Amino acid sequence: MSTRFKVVSLECDGSEVVIRFTPLIPAKLRENAEDTHHEELRNGRVPSRYGVSVLATHCQDGETIEDAVARVCDATSLQGRTVAVVTGTILRQAGFEVVADANDKEPHHHLVGEDPFKAVPRVDELALLLESGRMKNPAWKKGVAA
Repeated sequence: MSTRFKVVSLECDGSEVVIRFTPLIPAKLRENAEDTHHEELRNGRVPSRYGVSVLATHCQDGETIEDAVARVCDATSLQGRTVAVVTGTILRQAGFEVVADANDKEPHHHLVGEDPFKAVPRVDELALLLESGRMKNPAWKKGVAA
């Protein structure tokens, strides 16, 4: 795929810049959504949600998508050479929702799912959207934690 390691045709559009660390395959996205549901049940959240974990932010004044991705990747404890980047607008056009789910460890944490998050989202379609936005993690350094 020619766009494998750079974001193409994505611009700051006023919606969230959504970042997912690998793996991006449907089975792993399903597993993550199910894990979210089970974790929320254990923590007493009612109703618990099926959502795929992502990081998200809005572009700051003068930032490009790449700048926003670098800012979030520099601030996260997550690691990996490759990330997937898509906008909230693109996800919503495909029928997904993006909701904030910040925690002390990951203040940029969000969930992607289908409103009202009562079932596993269409992971095959989500995987395709994410795959199209693969890029190298700008904070990744070989042998060094991100």
